[in-house]
Amino acid sequence: MSQQYDLATPVAIGLPVYNGERYLAGTLASVLNQTYPHFSLFIADNASTDGTEDICRRFAREDKRITYLRNPVNLGAARNYARCFEPARSPYFRWQNADDPIEPTLLERCVEVLDQHPDVVLAYGKTRIIDEHGQPIEDYDDNLDLRDERPADRFIECTRRIGLQNLMYGLIRREALARTALLGNYVASDINLIVELTLYGKFHEIPVHLFNRRMHPEASSWERSDAERQRNFWDPQKRRMVLQTWRSILEFYKAVARAPIPFSDQRVLFFYLLKRAYWYKEPMKNELVDLIKFGLLKRP
Repeated sequence: MSQQYDLATPVAIGLPVYNGERYLAGTLASVLNQTYPHFSLFIADNASTDGTEDICRRFAREDKRITYLRNPVNLGAARNYARCFEPARSPYFRWQNADDPIEPTLLERCVEVLDQHPDVVLAYGKTRIIDEHGQPIEDYDDNLDLRDERPADRFIECTRRIGLQNLMYGLIRREALARTALLGNYVASDINLIVELTLYGKFHEIPVHLFNRRMHPEASSWERSDAERQRNFWDPQKRRMVLQTWRSILEFYKAVARAPIPFSDQRVLFFYLLKRAYWYKEPMKNELVDLIKFGLLKRP
């Protein structure tokens, strides 16, 4: 980068982890090997029962940029992602999965974009899908370079294009991220979060491979159709894991209502979300039937 590192914008990284010993050391090494050194790393250990704690404490002893936080109980994914975001105060922030190694220039390239383009809220690089052994499977096109001027256009395009959710592992302006709902304890709330971010600025895709998404049987995204597995990931207590599609659409409405965008954009998006609810009428109907059958009629 052209600017001196002692004048560089500080970055914070949040790494939520639960029983991640298999890949954790390699992932941490890829983070610490960044060409952009001006960052701090907050690890939130969700009461792991394997060797995760030992690995984290060893790395924290060896590198003062690391802060290790351990939860006494498993809080679920959503609260643990928040746990490693809350202490971060740097202008730029990114989350880091425990099993997804990154390329050495990820931070450098993303910081450069955010520094040069104040209207960009999220910068990310190309994604490569790798297997459990780190071997390439395919290059994945996220196709979410969203630089439309109107927030409504970015929002709608994001909902239409988003597939695998990799953009959370790009670099985000912390101030904008803090104004969102972050992650909720409902399935695929990460999709809602990324879509909400389009209301605060543009997305810039760097046309270089920077991120590796590991697909393996232990990953939460390995089998999206396994509803019970998804519920366990987002909220082990499953206290509010009902009406998931309803919840997602409601959260979209709330995101649009609180966003600092023109009323004309809000009006467009409220109508669009009404149509989206119609498109999802079948799963929404099924969720209501399930709630009545297994929820309201269920006796303690």
